[in-house]
Amino acid sequence: MSTTSTPSTDGHVSPQRAFDRIIWANPRVCNGCFERIKEIEEATFSGGVNDHDVQEHHRTPQATLEPDEQIQRSVDAATGSLRRDDPGEATSRPGQQRTSIARTTCRSCARIGCWADDDTLSKVQAVRLTSPIAERLEDAGVEFDSHALRRAVRLFKERDDVQGYDTEIFRRSVKLAVQRA
Repeated sequence: MSTTSTPSTDGHVSPQRAFDRIIWANPRVCNGCFERIKEIEEATFSGGVNDHDVQEHHRTPQATLEPDEQIQRSVDAATGSLRRDDPGEATSRPGQQRTSIARTTCRSCARIGCWADDDTLSKVQAVRLTSPIAERLEDAGVEFDSHALRRAVRLFKERDDVQGYDTEIFRRSVKLAVQRA
């Protein structure tokens, strides 16, 4: 008997993996506020010898494209000299271009790159995030108990031993909500 599991082809997501697959590891969702920030259109083109898959990414109204100023400063500083009054290679040469790395910024929570904050959420903030979590689960067609989701997040945030582990709280709350459906 094999101990490895084969991925399901019917789109079913297990309760244990629902949060990670549908929300946390999904490039379409902001990890700070769980709002949808990207629409991804997928297509398969047949032609010639091989078929190939293509994805086209579109930002939703909850997202904007802005350059990350900190990255821009570090890229600009890398071209300068280490000595104090010597501009070194910081002087522009013909054909030299400024480089900037574009980042998707969430308009709902203002997170650059749409990454979750390291700060622990309050109980009120965590319970408010159950609404966008519920929307993402509905978008994925997952059956869940929304009251169980809110109740689990609220109860986990009240416990002193786990209240600082926000991602784990959401993961376990989604698991419980999906199991109770």
